[in-house]
Amino acid sequence: MEQRITHACGHEQTHYLTGFASQQDRKARWLTTTKCRSCFITEKKTAQADAASRDGAAIAHLDLPPLTGSERQVAWATSVRASHLAALVAEPDAGNTGAFQTCLTITDGKWWIDHRDLPNTDLLTTAGSYLCPASIAAAMPVPSCLHRAA
Repeated sequence: MEQRITHACGHEQTHYLTGFASQQDRKARWLTTTKCRSCFITEKKTAQADAASRDGAAIAHLDLPPLTGSERQVAWATSVRASHLAALVAEPDAGNTGAFQTCLTITDGKWWIDHRDLPNTDLLTTAGSYLCPASIAAAMPVPSCLHRAA
């Protein structure tokens, strides 16, 4: 059943409510205490922009290399990296400085997205053990049994 709901922000919006009459009434009462969809989205985007600006200012002094990946990956990973690094910069005794330096050099956007939910201590641990495949291959000596006889 469709109902016109006046939200806490003062805007009206039509909602399709299902369930028993008591459930519809409870949902309608709850909706009057919330913001409409457009106000919610606007508030959310403003909060995200503020956080991105604050994080960007906190890490502005770092010389970060550009991220790699698709356009969407880079956009998302940039905000993830900024928020993690800003939090690490804010904690001067965050732990392993070598791992922090590794975080500064990780340019794979996918890596940042895959590790976005890690707490900062786990992120440092993961970053400390992170090596790109090219540097692994370069760092590993070739076993003598694999050398070809000339």
